[in-house]
Amino acid sequence: MRAVREHSPRRAAKPRRQECLRSKRAHQACAPLPFGGFRAKLRARKEPIAGGRLIIAKEGSDTSVIEVTNLVKRYGRNTVLNRATFQIQDGQLTTILGPSGCGKSTMLRCMNRLERFDRGSLKIGDVEVLGTEQKQLSSAEEKDLTRRLRARVGIVFQNFNLFPHLTVLGNTVEAPMTVKGMERSQATEIARQYLSKVGLSEKEDFYPAQLSGGQQQRVAIARALAMEPEVILFDEPTSALDPQLIQEVARMLRALDDLGKTLVVVSHDMNFARRISDQVIYFEGGHAVEAGSPQEVFKNPQQEATRAFMKSFEEEEAPAGIGDAETP
Repeated sequence: MRAVREHSPRRAAKPRRQECLRSKRAHQACAPLPFGGFRAKLRARKEPIAGGRLIIAKEGSDTSVIEVTNLVKRYGRNTVLNRATFQIQDGQLTTILGPSGCGKSTMLRCMNRLERFDRGSLKIGDVEVLGTEQKQLSSAEEKDLTRRLRARVGIVFQNFNLFPHLTVLGNTVEAPMTVKGMERSQATEIARQYLSKVGLSEKEDFYPAQLSGGQQQRVAIARALAMEPEVILFDEPTSALDPQLIQEVARMLRALDDLGKTLVVVSHDMNFARRISDQVIYFEGGHAVEAGSPQEVFKNPQQEATRAFMKSFEEEEAPAGIGDAETP
């Protein structure tokens, strides 16, 4: 494995959109690609990682923004994460797939410090976290570590977790003001920028109960973006959504490309993962079994566990496909 180059936090770099605004031509070149064709301008490069697996990197990106090494998480005697090891390149959209109970969501929570893990290491940007069995932290050290990590990593929860007593704008400005100590005027300016990005400028005075499920999800995305993190985590973003809303979520994630964020999605939706991802990581038994491009993982998996899972998925899809063909 190549040594990871030291780099400054992504927020210190100029956003790609700002560079695009220098000229109309550049702006048009950087606009999000249409749904269904957004991968056309990306070329993948294979690089070896631990265990002989692969990661796929966007052309021009040779820096891992996320490195997980031999991470172990236990609940009592139950080992949920078992020496999980993988890398995610800067600017990638990576989907973590796997059967229920394989540790996907727990892995996501460890990446945002919502869960402490026992052994191994997690590095996101310039913040490195070690397991509790390897390094004990004082309460002050724990608070500082959590603050630094969450400044770099935002999360969109499966149930959105919006504050019901706050408006859309109030939900979006709360974290920058509370965590970063921003003045309300500055936080409001940033919040409105991202509410516009997700198409909710006209809803800023609405309360969550007045919004649809899809709109609530977009508020949660804008709230995460308002902290201006390097990485955004999504826990089951298409859970219980109808097909039209799933399409909207896919478009929304791809529209974030021009912000240069690294996105990590945990999902059960195989078609969704295949369509939107730069990289797919297959999880089973608490660790990453295989990683690669959607084409590699879905069509030519190298590990037996991955092949068995993909075969079961194809068998489930076959009857649906036949039924769809017969529908007038």
